[in-house]
Amino acid sequence: MASPLIGISVGTSLAWRRFGKYYRLYASAVESAGGACMRLGRGGSRHLGKCDGLLLPGGWDVHPSHYDRLPGDEALSVEEMMKKYRIRCESRRDASELELINQALEIGRPILGICRGIQALNVALARRLVPDIATCMPNALRHRSTGPAVSYSHEINIEPGSLIERVYGGRSLTVNTRHHQGLIPEIVSDRLRVTALAPDGVVEAVEGRDSQFVVAVQWHPERKTDAFIHGISGPLFEAFVNACREGSRQ
Repeated sequence: MASPLIGISVGTSLAWRRFGKYYRLYASAVESAGGACMRLGRGGSRHLGKCDGLLLPGGWDVHPSHYDRLPGDEALSVEEMMKKYRIRCESRRDASELELINQALEIGRPILGICRGIQALNVALARRLVPDIATCMPNALRHRSTGPAVSYSHEINIEPGSLIERVYGGRSLTVNTRHHQGLIPEIVSDRLRVTALAPDGVVEAVEGRDSQFVVAVQWHPERKTDAFIHGISGPLFEAFVNACREGSRQ
């Protein structure tokens, strides 16, 4: 049986383009689940039709021009937003990735989003994002890990009956955390339902409300250094690859 082909949206930094370091983390997880992979960079929407699914990986921040300001920030320029919230972007990736998301939704391709992927998905659907959790939510947990060492971690609460509950086999889970932007329930698109939350109210997983496979998580299941989450994440990638395989048969 042929492996379903998964398109992986890629960044523009050297680690993405030349060294292949980040891409291989995601591709390895997909391949272990039975899928084949191809890079989708600038102009990737021309090739999405060949793919059976779309994976939206982690990376730098979504550019502020793509989402609406939160109350109190309406008068801030893009430059002021980037300075206030310490935003670092790959602008060329934003344009191509948001186009990929809209195209995948339109043609019914399964989508799996990881970290930046959950944020980009909501930006594409609702133009909403928390630009910096620590600034906007002073009582929030520490969500930002840096460097190659083992990540910070926290527990999440999982919605009963969700795919995330089926994949991980329970109502709670300890996940890694390597982000400073994110979502809260009140800004999540009405096309998505929240299926996991951190104790401070930060959204940790969403799923689509219709029959199309759309799942996105805020943690990094591909990250082998964080064995506590990577070691139990195989079924998440398997569920995604299986959905892509089923879609390719239709």
